[in-house]
Order: sequence, then structure tokens, then C-alpha cells
Amino acid sequence: MPEAIQYVRELADRIGPRPATTDAEAEAADYIQDVFTARGLDVERQEFVCPRTYSWSYVLYHLLTLGAVGSVFWPFMRWPAFAIAALSAFLMWTDLDTRFGLSNIMPKGPSQNIIARRIPKTRRNERATRIVVVAHYDSARSSVAFSPGMVKNFALTFGFMKWCTFLAPVVLLANALPIARKADPYLWYGAIAVVAYLVIPLVINIHRELFMQHVDGANDNASGVAAMLGVMEAVVPEPEGGILMSTQPIRGFTDAFEPVASHQPSSLPDDFRWADAPSSHRQPRLDLDTVDFEPLGFAPVVADDDDAAALMPDEDPRPRRSAPAAEKPKRGLFGRGKSKSGPEGKPKRGDGVGNWLGVDNDFDARQEGRKIGSWDGFEGEEDEGWGDKGGSAGGDFLGDPDYAADEASRIRWRVTEHVDRSLAEKEVWFVATGAEEVGTYGMQALLKDYADELKGALIINIDGVGSGKLHWITAEGMARSYKSTPRLMSTAKRVARDLGLPVTAKRYKGLSTDATPALARGFKAMSVMAFDINDRIPNWHWKTDTADTIDEATLERAVEFVTGLVREL
Repeated sequence: MPEAIQYVRELADRIGPRPATTDAEAEAADYIQDVFTARGLDVERQEFVCPRTYSWSYVLYHLLTLGAVGSVFWPFMRWPAFAIAALSAFLMWTDLDTRFGLSNIMPKGPSQNIIARRIPKTRRNERATRIVVVAHYDSARSSVAFSPGMVKNFALTFGFMKWCTFLAPVVLLANALPIARKADPYLWYGAIAVVAYLVIPLVINIHRELFMQHVDGANDNASGVAAMLGVMEAVVPEPEGGILMSTQPIRGFTDAFEPVASHQPSSLPDDFRWADAPSSHRQPRLDLDTVDFEPLGFAPVVADDDDAAALMPDEDPRPRRSAPAAEKPKRGLFGRGKSKSGPEGKPKRGDGVGNWLGVDNDFDARQEGRKIGSWDGFEGEEDEGWGDKGGSAGGDFLGDPDYAADEASRIRWRVTEHVDRSLAEKEVWFVATGAEEVGTYGMQALLKDYADELKGALIINIDGVGSGKLHWITAEGMARSYKSTPRLMSTAKRVARDLGLPVTAKRYKGLSTDATPALARGFKAMSVMAFDINDRIPNWHWKTDTADTIDEATLERAVEFVTGLVREL
């Protein structure tokens, strides 16, 4: 079983940058699909189209807002300017809220989600808890906004960009009202001051698309995919025969995906020791077509004791009961059989079938059947004079009526004693989403096409867990803040405490994650992320986001934490 860090190196080192809608992103999807398939999961590839980038849509938002304010110089443009600025603000707000916007009219390309399901066997009318573990596998294009000197103020600069866009139509509305004519041209100057900052993000986005490169995305988000695959290994047992990967392992890890020998038990349980006996002592196979069977109640004819011993296993602790040979009934004067009598002259049970069934020779089945009336009265009482109406054959050979059920339960438990039932009894989806870095389009496609199945499901998003301190996210969102599902947060707190893991709660104020569109649409979701000592995502969207910066301990801790969540939900 490969370690989680090896998945990171496969995605970030061998495949490298994985921009949305590109061949590299599709190659990463193929690799993840191979991992799921090798684990024996039912895998589906969900294809969709999405924008290739988000930068050009925000360039348009900023140009529309700046142009609307500039046009107020002409008085006849005051109301049209207000309308343009209001439309731009509204569309950007819905875009930030993962709904729709100018991004939807940008040039598009193909992307895909890889969906693997582990569906347990359930009884009729029984519904297993459905848990969806999500991680995006595409990587972002770098930007000056994420450079070490500017990223520390990202929350502040991003907030300025939003509020300048949202305040612009308010200022333009005031400028268009007749009552504000006396304030000319000062209101116009105020509008210019409000939107002037938008020149900075406008230039940054243009520079991003023309000059910046895509990053390896080791932490964001090969680490999330690796953690998801680590959880999969904990939840889904290895298939019989081991794991076979069609994808070549990266250099230096040639043994990462070698076939794993199946774990066969070294010895059979004590109950089946006779199966290990030498072949000369095992019970021979019988040809039922050539064996003569005597009628019930007559002892089979056996040539000698050695032949009889050959028909029995050497070690079988269970007692055996055979039907005793029936004694030939004596004939009376008129051909009627004589019955043996006991000391008090009562009829005595014979040694044949009647004795085996526990009835006397004068037993009248019809008469007793009328007394019983139905199967509810089939079990006899000892004071009836002849014992159980069903005879000795009504129970098992040990005289325990619950023996069969107990034995079946014991065998079933022995077979599954090493299975973690708290994991095995849950329905778990593992979803690798594409196109997250251009606006969470992979997650939006998943929620749209599988809305009915995901209703009531518990969604755990793993994003950027390669280094830093782990947190479960209490709230997130760019346009408005959405609170994570309380059940997921309370379970996260309990799991962290019970496992002794240094994982705590945190509010996230950055860009959207795959949990954001789920929460915005009323689904149950929560993100798991890691942040550095400055409460920032390490190497976020920068060229330093490489595999050698990943902290293996943090990554494995994320696997343990999310596995604990799946177990406890």
C-alpha cells in the first residue's frame, strides 16, 4: 500500500501542473481513476465543460465598473452608468457565490470528475449513512497577488476589491438623483475615489493571464487528493490478489505499486483442523450413485470396523446419532404384531423408527393431529405421556434448538472479525473534482447531476493539507459566509479529542473551496484544511508549491483525522 506522500509526488512531480481543461488535468484524472479501479471500486467519469480561467471575467467586471464611473462626466450617462455598475456588482456577487456570472460566457473546455463508490450490503429497507469525501486535483495559475510580499494582505486586498465594486452603484445612484445636483462635481470625485483601487486587481489579472505560469500544486491540492486516497485505503479492503496499477510509478518509487500478495491465513481455525489432515486420513468422496442406502430405521451394513473408520474424519468433536436398527416385529396368532410391555403393563417404545421419533407402537397420528390443531401447538409437553410430538428429530443433534443460528452467527463473526464495522457499514463516495481553481465548476457539476443522491449526504472536502496545522472549517464563502454543518463540526471536535490529534476549528476567509457551492445550495458539508503560523495556506498559488515542501506527518495526520470522521459519522 503506497504512502500518501507517493500520491503527491505522482501528481505534482511526474504529471506536474494540472490546469483546468488541459491534457495534464485529464492525465491526472486517468491516474486517479486507475487507483480507484485497482482498489476494486465502482468508478464513474463525469464529464462537463467549464471556463478555462476566471481572470478574464474579473477583468470585465473591473472594466465595466470603472467605465460606468468614468461615463458620469457626461450628464446624460448618469442613469445608464448606474445601471451598468449595478449589473456588474450583481454579476460579480453571484459569481463569488458560485452561482453564475460573466465566467459562464468565457471560452470553455472539457473537464471531468472521477467518482468512486463503496456501497455496503444492506438489509431490505435499511439505508446506510452516505459520506462523500471530496478533493480537487487541478492546480492554479500563479499571480502577483499570491507572491510572498502580497499574499499576507490577501484578505484585505480581496475585501477592498469586493466593496469597491459593490459601493460603486450606490455612489452613482446618489450622483444621478436630482437632489444631488448641488453636490456636483464632488459626488463624481467621490465615485472615482471609490473605484480607483479596482485598477490594481485589473492589472494583476491581465498580468496573470499573459505572463504567469501554472504551479505544481503539491499542497493545493495534490495533498488533498493523497489524503482522500489514504482514507480510501482505510475504508476499502484490498482486493483479493493485491493491487495492480496500470500507471507507471514515478522514478525512485518502483515498488510503490507492485502487486501485493493477498493476506491468506497461515492456518485454519480450530473448528476446521480436520481439513489439514493428511489426505490418507481425510474422508473419501462418496459416489452417491453407487452407494446403497438402507431404509430409515435399519442399520447400514458395514464390512468391518476399518471401513467404518474410513468414512469418518479423524477429529470430529461432534457427537453422532444414528437411527437404531429396527427389531423385526413378532407375529401374533392372527398376524398382528405383539407389543412389548413395561413392568406395569404399559406399551413400551420399540427399538425402531418409533423409538427414534419418541412414540409408541399404538401412536395414532390422526388422533394426535386433531389434538394439536395447528403448528402453534406442535411443541409437546412432558406430561403428555409420550414426550415431544416432533420426536428427537425436531431438534439438532446436540439437543439445542438454537444451535444452528448460534453456529451461523459464530462463523459469520469469525469471517468478519478483522473488519472495522464502523467503516464497512457506511456508503462512502470518493470524488476527485476537476476545475476547482477556475470557480469550483467540478463540484457544481457534481451537485447538479447527483442532487437527489447527495441530499442528506455528509460531504467532507479536503484542501491544502500538506503542511501547517490542521483545522476543520467552521464557515467559508467569498460573497457571503456559510456556516459548516453542525453535525460535521461536532463530530470533528469529538474525533480530534478522542484520537488526541492537534486539530482545531477555524473560520476561513479566503477563496471558495469545493465545500462552498455545497453549503450555498443547502447541502451538508465541511472543509478540512491546514494553515501556517500566519494563518495562511502554505505556498498558496505560488511557484514554491512543490512536493519537497510537503510535511508527511501533517499529511498522514489528515488521513487519520478524516478516517476518524468517516468512522464516527
